[in-house]
Amino acid sequence: MDSNSQASKGPGRPRDEEVRRRILNSAAQLLEDRCFEEITVDSIAEASGAGKATIYRWWPNKAAVLIEAFRERIAQELPFPDSGDFRQDVRQMLQNFTEIIYKGRRGKVFRSFIAGAQADPEIAKAYREIWIAPRRAEARKLFERHIALGVADSRLDPDLAVEMVFSPLYYRLLTGWGEITPEYLDRLVDTALRGYLARK
Repeated sequence: MDSNSQASKGPGRPRDEEVRRRILNSAAQLLEDRCFEEITVDSIAEASGAGKATIYRWWPNKAAVLIEAFRERIAQELPFPDSGDFRQDVRQMLQNFTEIIYKGRRGKVFRSFIAGAQADPEIAKAYREIWIAPRRAEARKLFERHIALGVADSRLDPDLAVEMVFSPLYYRLLTGWGEITPEYLDRLVDTALRGYLARK
C-alpha cells in the first residue's frame, strides 16, 4: 500500500470530522426531541447515518456522545464573554449559565445529566470530563485574563474564583432554594468582585 493510501485512512482526515460532526449534530437534535433516558446509541446511529462501531470509536457510551453534543451546541449559542470589562464578563458568564440550566428544554436536559450522574458512574465520568473540565477551563481563562490586565487581584486563585461564582447557582438549581433572577445575579457578582478586584 502506498503512503498516500495510508494517509487517506489515517485519523483526523476531513471525512472523519464530517462524520463526527454529523453524529454530534444528530445527538443534539435528539436531545431537543426526546428525554435523555429514551435516547440510545442505536437511535444516534440511525439519526446520523453512522454505524454504531463508528460512534464507539470516538465515545465510550451514549452519555459521552450526548454531553459532548450538548456542550458543543451551548458553546456555539452562548460563548464565554470577552468584553474587556471584568464585571460585565463575570455577569454575562453567569447569565449564560442561567440560560443553560433554567430555560426551557435546555434546562431540562442539563438537569437530566446531573440527576443521571448521581446514580450512574458512566454518566458521572462523562459529565466531569466532557462538561465540567472544559467549561471550567474556559471560565478560568476569564479570571486569568483580568488578573493579567491588573483588574483582578494578582493573589486571586482562578480555580477558587470559578467555584465561588458558580456554586451558588448550582445550589439554587439543586435545592430549589430561591430563583436565579437578574437581581440575584447582580448581587452575586457585586459581592464576589469585592474580593476579586485589585486593591488600589
